[in-house]
Amino acid sequence: MRIIKVAKKDDKNVIIFFENDEKLFLAYEVFLKNGLKKNDNISESRFSLLIEENKKYHLKQKAFQLLGRRHHSSFELKVKLKQKGYDENFINEVISDLKSKNYLNDYEFALSFVSENIKNKFWGKKKVEAELFKRGIDRNVIYRIIEEKFPLNGEINNAMELGKKKLKIFLARKIEKEQIKKKLYSSLLSKGYDYEICKKVVEDLISNE
Repeated sequence: MRIIKVAKKDDKNVIIFFENDEKLFLAYEVFLKNGLKKNDNISESRFSLLIEENKKYHLKQKAFQLLGRRHHSSFELKVKLKQKGYDENFINEVISDLKSKNYLNDYEFALSFVSENIKNKFWGKKKVEAELFKRGIDRNVIYRIIEEKFPLNGEINNAMELGKKKLKIFLARKIEKEQIKKKLYSSLLSKGYDYEICKKVVEDLISNE
């Protein structure tokens, strides 16, 4: 197929016209990368490859758009791209490419995600593990994050800080002592602290109060 004309579709795309009345819509970057010009002869196989390359280009741009809004795990990004209707094989290729160039890094995502939620929401180990698993993070990465973010006594200190905040709120509401204990247990357990830590924190807080 011979190219008879190349026209600008908009600021980011071009239309390539062929002598057999075929048309090919390409992103401007894909067009430039392939060095296409008027009177070039394009085989059927190359025509198909250009279509694939164009699809991958737009897929990668969507991935960059999503990553620009916030960090994603590889699994989260794959799910969102599949929901947009992109081909799964192309998605896997693009994700692999993004990972190789460090645009996508599950460890860095997990570390940032966990650090923020420990700081702002006082998450415990179980909550961290569950939330990372939900986001498709590899178990080896999860264990590494757990070891780094929960040093000796680190988790109980976080639980105590959360307990103090909740206790202050419950006391202000003039809730009865037994109800306060139940609510403290419930708050701590919901944040992923195990029973022994919850018990120690609640007992310490109630006895001091």
